[in-house]
Amino acid sequence: MNLDERKKYNALLKKYERRGALKFQKVVFKVEKLKFSLLKRFFPNFITQYEKYCDNEMKKALKKGKTQDEKNAIKRKYKIQKMEMRKEFYQEKNRNYHMSKNNPTEIVHYLEWNKKVHMDGLKRNAVLLPTFVLGYILVSPLFIPLAVIQLISAGINYECINIQNYNLCRCKIMEDYLEKVEERNKKRRQSQYGEASKLLHECLEENDELPSIDQILAKANSREQLEQLKKMLLEEAESRKSETAIYKEKKKQEERTK
Repeated sequence: MNLDERKKYNALLKKYERRGALKFQKVVFKVEKLKFSLLKRFFPNFITQYEKYCDNEMKKALKKGKTQDEKNAIKRKYKIQKMEMRKEFYQEKNRNYHMSKNNPTEIVHYLEWNKKVHMDGLKRNAVLLPTFVLGYILVSPLFIPLAVIQLISAGINYECINIQNYNLCRCKIMEDYLEKVEERNKKRRQSQYGEASKLLHECLEENDELPSIDQILAKANSREQLEQLKKMLLEEAESRKSETAIYKEKKKQEERTK
């Protein structure tokens, strides 16, 4: 990135900050924490129910699939959705607000996806809000709560779009660095966990459903695969433990400054 481009993106960052990107993102993180806390407390079977929903949607989509390639793509799509939701649920992190340590550039896809969701929501607000206001004027005061809900929804959608624009700018500024980090991590993991990765990939490709631990272990055909798999899981567990410790320490510091 040349100097002029960097200046342009830095100027955009400041614009999004003035519009409240960082302040509203703090609110989003608090809501995120509350969401996963409530899900785990009151809906412990959320993942099971979500995957049943995915299966039903997949069956509908498969009926429309004309070729085997299309059907395989549909199966892969819902398999990935299940994996992503499991990751969100167990790590308690929304995929479009937290960067992966090993694949940091993948967040750009999720930022764009989430931005589009909120842009579509804002378009609906732009249609429904004046409709409900007109309903209040011409028909009944009962339209007031509906108009207020749409007004609040429009504000949330606007701020979420602003956050994603802010984060997309940050990713653009850091693009070269993130690509280097991802490539370095890819080579490291290939060197350390090449056989385990191959095992997981084969299990995912051969099963329409996400494979269980028993299925993965049964597929292993060498001691090296099992040792690498164990090491990979331990590294992931340690990484999550470290992130949790950092988060708790940060919360303590915030409480001390209050």
